[in-house]
Amino acid sequence: MTALRTLPALLAVVLAACSAAAGPTPAPTPEPTPTEVPGPGGIGGGGSVGGGGAPPPGGIVDPGGGMDPILGQASFVTPTPGLVDQRPVSVHLVRATADPAGVSAELRWWSGVAPCTALDSVQVDRDKAARTIRLTVIEGSGRGDMACIDIAQLKATVVDLGALAAGTWTISAEGDAPAISLEVS
Repeated sequence: MTALRTLPALLAVVLAACSAAAGPTPAPTPEPTPTEVPGPGGIGGGGSVGGGGAPPPGGIVDPGGGMDPILGQASFVTPTPGLVDQRPVSVHLVRATADPAGVSAELRWWSGVAPCTALDSVQVDRDKAARTIRLTVIEGSGRGDMACIDIAQLKATVVDLGALAAGTWTISAEGDAPAISLEVS
């Protein structure tokens, strides 16, 4: 009779142990791995720059083998006519080069995919007396109803600034890209 009374207690202990063993084992929380982020050294200013592969419009060439140490591989885009809802975008990188044919500036920014978000134009505001050039990238959307996915794409375009007077020019853009100085001889 004693065995029958202890059997439920024994059974309860065994079931509790089994259910604890059958439960999920908490996985350890992974620790973040520190990643070195490249700094601004070597970015901006004169010299050759670009996006890799075949030279983009304007002849800007990337001597680093196609990968920008800050912003990666960009898709070079050209203006698309007929866009609606035009708006300025935030440029993250400005680079420029001068050669006997003139000055070209490369602009890079993050944006959505076409036709939902496409390059409309680049406004160029020059102050010859102050030797400054302010660039504003304008994007817009295609006409009509369309389904737009929310994916960021690194875009770039090259702007032909033509021949500039000799001296030091400051080139800046709408957004958080630092202004650069370019020596034109």
